[in-house]
Amino acid sequence: MSYTKQQLDNLKASYARGVLKVREGDTWVEYASLSQMHLAILNIERELGTSKVPSGTRRLRVKRARFYGVGR
Repeated sequence: MSYTKQQLDNLKASYARGVLKVREGDTWVEYASLSQMHLAILNIERELGTSKVPSGTRRLRVKRARFYGVGR
């Protein structure tokens, strides 16, 4: 499904007010909880490319540093 920035803004405004029922045109969507609504916001942001959360995984390699003390 394709979302618009306006739909995302409406959903965020409802989330900020704590309202679980959102109207979009002739359609009403009711979320079970604020956490479910928050997940919907994150999914829409990811689809629109406006998410600030990095996606994917990142591999890090950590090497131990060896310090040789004085007097060895």
